Amino acid sequence: MASIKHEAEVQRQYPRYRLPIDAIVNGVAYKVLDWSMGGFAIARGGALFPGEIVQANLVIPFLSYDLNVKLKAQVRYVDAETQRAGFSFVELDEQQASILRYLSDAILSGEIVCVGDVIDVSRRAGSGRSRSVPPPPSGAWHRVATYGRRFGAACGVLAIFGALTVYLWANIYDRLYMVRAEAANVSAKVVNLASPSVGRIGYLNDAREVRLGEPLMTVTPAVGDPITVQSPCDCWQVEQVFAGGDFVKTGDTVIKLMRTNAPIVVSALVPAEQLISLYGVENARIEYADGTRVEKAQILWLPGREDGRSDLPRAESTVVLDPERHLSANMMGQPVKVTFDLFEDSRIGQFMASMAEPFTAVAGTLDVEQEPKVEGGVR
Repeated sequence: MASIKHEAEVQRQYPRYRLPIDAIVNGVAYKVLDWSMGGFAIARGGALFPGEIVQANLVIPFLSYDLNVKLKAQVRYVDAETQRAGFSFVELDEQQASILRYLSDAILSGEIVCVGDVIDVSRRAGSGRSRSVPPPPSGAWHRVATYGRRFGAACGVLAIFGALTVYLWANIYDRLYMVRAEAANVSAKVVNLASPSVGRIGYLNDAREVRLGEPLMTVTPAVGDPITVQSPCDCWQVEQVFAGGDFVKTGDTVIKLMRTNAPIVVSALVPAEQLISLYGVENARIEYADGTRVEKAQILWLPGREDGRSDLPRAESTVVLDPERHLSANMMGQPVKVTFDLFEDSRIGQFMASMAEPFTAVAGTLDVEQEPKVEGGVR
C-alpha cells in the first residue's frame, strides 16, 4: 500500500539560500547551512532548546570586509540525529529587514555570487556599444564662425544692457529734472466790463474788434432810462458772458475784452510744491495743439518776480511764457503743453556744459574757417 505524505499545514513563505555565512549564537560560532528572509539553520545545536529566544549575529564575509547583522531569533527545532537546528527571526526592525531583503534580491538577480568561502559582487560588462564622439570641427571658417557667434552674443548683451541703462536713466531724469504744468493755455491780459446797474441787458455789440468809446452794451434798469456802456480801449472781444435779455446785477462781468496791443502769451499753472524749483530756470518747452514745438520759450514772469511789466496776465501759481511765435486773438484759451527742464541748471548739467564748452568752441572755429570768401560784397 502506497504511503501518502501530506504537506505541512504552514508552507514556507521564503526561499532558502546557501551562502558561506557564519552565525554566532550565545557566543558560540556555527556554520549556517541555509537561510531565508524568515530564519536560518545551523549545523549542530545540542546546547539549544526549542522555543528559546537567543541573540544571534550573522557574519556575511565579503572579499575585503565582513558584514555583521545583529538580530533576535527563536529556536524552532533541534534535530539530534542530523545535528541541525532551525531558527526564525523575531522582532526585526526596518534596517535589519532591509539588509536581509537586499541580500535576497541580490542573490536572485545574480548581483552577488559565492567565491569559495566569501561572497563577491559580480561585475557585468555592459553589452551596449558607446557612441564615438565626433572630433570638433576645425579650420579657418570654423574659427571665423565661432568668433562671429561670440561677437554677436557680446553685442546682444551690450545692446540689452544699453537699452536698460537708457530706460532707467530716462525714468530717473523724468522724475528728478522734469516739471510738467498741470494746465496751460494761450492767454492775454483781459479787461472785464461789468454791468453798471441792476437790470436787463438790451443791446450787445457783436463786432469782434471795437474802438475806444464805441458802444458795447445797454442795461435797462427797473426804473429809469437804459444805460449805455462804451468800450474803454481799442480792444478785441474775447467773451460775452451774458446774452441779450439776460438779467444782471451791479458788478457782474458781462464782456471780457483784450487790448489790441496786449501781448498774447502762454500761461502755465504749476503745482505749488514744484513752483519754487523754477526760479533758477530761464526757459521751457511748449507744444501747441497744431503740433508745433518750441524748445526754448523764455519765462517772462513768475509769481513774486517784479519785472516792471503790467501788460502780462498774472495769477497765483502761474508762469507766463513768451510763445516764440505769432499768436492771434482767435487762439485765446487754446490748450498747450508746457514742460520745464531743470537739468541745465543742476550741478550735473552745469558740469557737463563746462566739459563740452571747449569742444563747442573748436567746432565753431572750424565752421568759421570753412565759410567761403566773399568777393565784391556778394557771396
